[in-house]
Amino acid sequence: MTKPVENERFVTLLIGTIGVVYGDIGTSPLYALKSCLLMSGLAPTEPVLLGIISLFIWSIILIVSIKYVRMVLTLDHNGEGGVLALSRLAAGAGDFKFKKIALILGILGAALFFGDGIIMPAISVLSAVEGISLVNQDLTPFIIPLTLVVITALFAIQKFGSGHIGRFFGPIMIVWFTVLFLLGIYQISHYPAILKALNPYYALAFFISNGWLSFTVMGGVILVVTGAEALYADLGHFGRRPIALSWTYFVFPSLVAQYLGQGALLLHSPEAISNPFYLMAPTWALQPIIALATCATIIASQSIISGLFSLSWQMVLLNYLPRMKVTNTSENQIGQVYLSTINSILYVLTIGAVFKFRTSESLAVAYGLCVAGIMLITTILVFIIALEKWQWSKMKLAVVFGPFYVIDLLFLSTNLVKFMEGAWYVVLITAITYYVINTWIKGNQALHSQKHVVHTTAKDFIETHLEAYPQRVPGTALFLNREPYKIPSSLVMHLHHTKFLHEQMILVSLISKDVPYQSVSKRFIWEPITDNCAQLIVNFGFKEIPDITKALHWLKNHEYIPSERTVSIYLGKGIPVATKDHVLSGFSERLYIAMASLAQNTSDFYRIPHQKVIEIGIRYKI
Repeated sequence: MTKPVENERFVTLLIGTIGVVYGDIGTSPLYALKSCLLMSGLAPTEPVLLGIISLFIWSIILIVSIKYVRMVLTLDHNGEGGVLALSRLAAGAGDFKFKKIALILGILGAALFFGDGIIMPAISVLSAVEGISLVNQDLTPFIIPLTLVVITALFAIQKFGSGHIGRFFGPIMIVWFTVLFLLGIYQISHYPAILKALNPYYALAFFISNGWLSFTVMGGVILVVTGAEALYADLGHFGRRPIALSWTYFVFPSLVAQYLGQGALLLHSPEAISNPFYLMAPTWALQPIIALATCATIIASQSIISGLFSLSWQMVLLNYLPRMKVTNTSENQIGQVYLSTINSILYVLTIGAVFKFRTSESLAVAYGLCVAGIMLITTILVFIIALEKWQWSKMKLAVVFGPFYVIDLLFLSTNLVKFMEGAWYVVLITAITYYVINTWIKGNQALHSQKHVVHTTAKDFIETHLEAYPQRVPGTALFLNREPYKIPSSLVMHLHHTKFLHEQMILVSLISKDVPYQSVSKRFIWEPITDNCAQLIVNFGFKEIPDITKALHWLKNHEYIPSERTVSIYLGKGIPVATKDHVLSGFSERLYIAMASLAQNTSDFYRIPHQKVIEIGIRYKI
C-alpha cells in the first residue's frame, strides 16, 4: 500500500474517531457546570468557579488523558476494547480466584453500561432541546414533547443501521468541537482571569474551603468525563493511535477551552447560570447552535446505542443472554448489528427516564453513578493485569493505582449519596440487568448438569452402535454438538427411538472464539471419526453472526457431501421444566423458563433452512 493511500486511510480513521468516540464526552458542556452549581447550591463567585473549573480540567487530564489514553488503551483483547473484553483479558491473566472476580466484574460493568445507555440519550437530547426556552419562553412547555419526538425518531431509525449516515458523523462533530473551542476562546478573551483555573491549586483550595459541599460537587464533576469509557470501547473499530491523537490535539483542547469559557462567562455574568452553554453564544448564533447541539446529542446517543447492540450481541454469543433476533445492518461492516428486543427495552426505559426526571439537571443526578461504577471496575481489572501479568511491585502498584482508586471511589461515593434524589433509577436498572444475566448463566449451568453425558469417545460410541444396528439410512445427517468430539443429546435421543444411523454423519460444532472476527483459513476444521462419520468445527468471532448455510456451502465445495439437498440437520432443544427440588430459586426458575421460551429458535439463530431441520425436544429439570 502506497504512503498517500495509507495517509488517506489514517485521515479517514481520525474523522471517524471524532464522529463516533467523543459524542458522549463532547456533549457534557451542555449540562456539566450548570448541574454542579445547582447540586451544591453554591453561588458562582470567583473562588467557586476557579475551583470547579480546575476540578473539571484536572479530572479530564487524570482520568481521560492519563488513565484511559496512556494506560487502558494499551490493553486490548485480540484487538477489541470495552469492559467485557477487559474482564476476559484480566481473567486470563490471573489464577482461579482472580478469574472469577474478573468475569463477575465484566458482567457488572456490562449491566452498568446498559444504565449508561438509557440515561445518556435522555440527558443529552433533553439538555439540547432545553435551549429553545432561550429563543422564546413560550416554547418551554414544548421541551418534553419535542424531546420525546427526537428520542422516538432516534430509536425508530435504528433498524436501518448507522452505516449509511456514519460518514456524516465525523464532519458534524468536527464542527461541534470547533464551535466549542471558539465559544470558549471568545469568552476567555473577555475575562482572561479564568485561566488561573489551569493551576490545580484552585481545585485543592476549593476542597479545603468548602468541606462537605466540595464532596457534593464531585458528584457533578464526573459529568465532564462521562464517555471516557467510549475511548476504550471503540478501540477495535479505530485503533489506539487515531483515538490518542484526535483526543490529545483536538478534542481535549476544545473541551478545556469550552469549560474555561463557561467559567469566564459566569465570572462577569453570574445570571447566565440558567444556561451557561447557550448564553456563551451571540444572540444571532443561538438558533444554529441549538440545531448543531441537537445533532451532536443525536450522534452521541446513536454511538452508545450502537455500542449496546454490539455488547448485547457479544453477550448472546458468550451465552450470557438468551438468543435474540439479530440483523446485520451493513454489508461492509460485519460488526454493525441491530437487536430489536434490546432497542425496544432501551426505548421504553429512556422515555421513562425523561418522564421521571423531566430536566437535564435532575437526570445528571442519576447519570454519574453508571460512569463511576464502570471507571472503578476498569481500574480494578487493569490492576489485576498489572499484578498478575505484568508482575508489578507493590510500590509501583500503589503509586500508579492509588490516585485512580481515590478518584474512582470519591466519584462513586458522591453519586451513591444521591441515591434517593435519582441515582436509584440506574441502580435499579443495573441490578435488574445483572440479575437477568446471572439467572441466565446459572440456569444454563443447571440445565447442562441435567444432560445425559456419553462418557465414551464418539468413535467408540458409533462403532458400538453399528455392531448392534449395522444397517444405515440413506442421506446425510448433521448433528449440532456444542462440544467437539462429544456425542450430542440429539443423537442419543435419535438413536434411542429410531436405532439407525444415516449413510453419512457429520457432527458440527459452532465455536465462538475470543477474537472479533475469525480468519477464513481458520474458519473450518474437518476431522474424520469413523467411516462415513466426521467432526466439523466452525469457528467464528464474537462479533460475527453464525451461519450454518456457510458450513453447508463449504462441505459441498470441498466434496464432503454430494449435495446440500440430501442433508438433514438434527437439533436438540433443551426444554427447562420446574421442579420441587430447585436448583434455582422459585422466581429465578420462573424467569429462566420465561427467557428460554422467548429465546430465538435455534434454527433461526444459526440461519438453518427450515425445511432441513429435525428438532428433538428434551425436557430438563432445573
